[in-house]
Amino acid sequence: MSRIGIISDTHDNLDKVRAAVALFNRLEVDRVVHCGDVVAQFVLVEMSRLEMPLLGVFGNCDGDRTALRQRAREFGFTWGSAPQRFEQSGRRFVVTHEPLSRPPAADFHLHGHTHRSGHTSGSPTVINPGEACGWLTGRASAAVLEVETGTVEVHDL
Repeated sequence: MSRIGIISDTHDNLDKVRAAVALFNRLEVDRVVHCGDVVAQFVLVEMSRLEMPLLGVFGNCDGDRTALRQRAREFGFTWGSAPQRFEQSGRRFVVTHEPLSRPPAADFHLHGHTHRSGHTSGSPTVINPGEACGWLTGRASAAVLEVETGTVEVHDL
């Protein structure tokens, strides 16, 4: 069973980033996707403790994008402007920070930005892991997707 860890809106909360890294490593997900708003590059240092590949997109609050790109490259992360696309277990994914007004041609659309977790089944299935930082809603969360079944679990950090 293929699983993806999904996180967004970490906004420099290192304690919650460490909790998410521990969660994803414990659950042995196959890949982690960050849907934007890391904010500063020192968050990527914490994320370098992941035991699986990391793909991320820039969010509207990310600071020095050149430094973020450089640090991501140092750790072997795939990082860049949205949308990012990839395939896993025969399923197509589109990753953005902000929700899209028109559904992308994909099986799954992963995004953040709203700071509220949720998912809707359909074509595509849309997944927002909520805010990892917990600053706005008071709930820090990340999600895990079982790719083949489309099952999503939201975990408190």
